[in-house]
Amino acid sequence: MIRIAVIGLWICAVALGSLYFAVKQNSATAAVTSQPQLLDDGKTEVFSIPIIIDGAVQGYVVTQLIYTLDSAVKASVKVPVASFINDEIFRQFYGHYSDVKDVQKVKFDDVKQTIIDGVNARFLQPLVKDLLVQQFNYISSKEIRDQNTKGISRG
Repeated sequence: MIRIAVIGLWICAVALGSLYFAVKQNSATAAVTSQPQLLDDGKTEVFSIPIIIDGAVQGYVVTQLIYTLDSAVKASVKVPVASFINDEIFRQFYGHYSDVKDVQKVKFDDVKQTIIDGVNARFLQPLVKDLLVQQFNYISSKEIRDQNTKGISRG
C-alpha cells in the first residue's frame, strides 16, 4: 500500500515539475517575441482598369494587391490608404499601353516600385513598404464578349 502511495506521489511530482518548466519556457519565449509590430497590412479591392486604344476598349487589367505599411506613419494618416494605392494603380495602367500585347508583358517589379513611389510622394513620410500581387489578370474585350454571348444563338 505504501508503495502505491509513493508511486502516486512520484507521478504527481513529475507532472508538476513538467508543468512548471513548460510554463517557464513559454514565458521566456513570449518575452522574446513580444516586440512591437512595425508593419501593418491591408488589401485593395478587386478592380478593373480599361485599356483604351484608338478610342475603343481593347481589354481590362483586373487587379488586387496586398500592401504593407509602416504602422507608425499609418497612425498619423487619417485617410484610407487603399484609395491612394488604387489611384496609383489606375494611373500606372490607364493610357500607358498603345499595344494590348504590352499589357501582357508587364514587369511587375517596375510597376510595383512606381506605385510605391507614387503613393509615398503624397505623404510626408514613406508609408507603403511593399506590394504583393493577390490577383493580376488581363482580359481582352473579345473574351468578355464571348463569355456574355455564350449560349445565345446569333441569327
